[in-house]
Amino acid sequence: KEKIMVKVASIKNIIKDLTPRQKKAMRRHAVHHSLAHIRSMTRSLKKGSTFANAHSKAMRTTGK
Repeated sequence: KEKIMVKVASIKNIIKDLTPRQKKAMRRHAVHHSLAHIRSMTRSLKKGSTFANAHSKAMRTTGK
């Protein structure tokens, strides 16, 4: 669990402009994905993309 906390803490600044619901989802999601993936998803979400669409796009561009 310690590893999870470190990873979640490291996305804190990346997800700061998202809605509370999106932040919660991203914190759960970050456990399984790289920071590059999380950054890509955050950019898409800020532009109005849905979570699923943002994830698909991030998987295509940055991978896991």
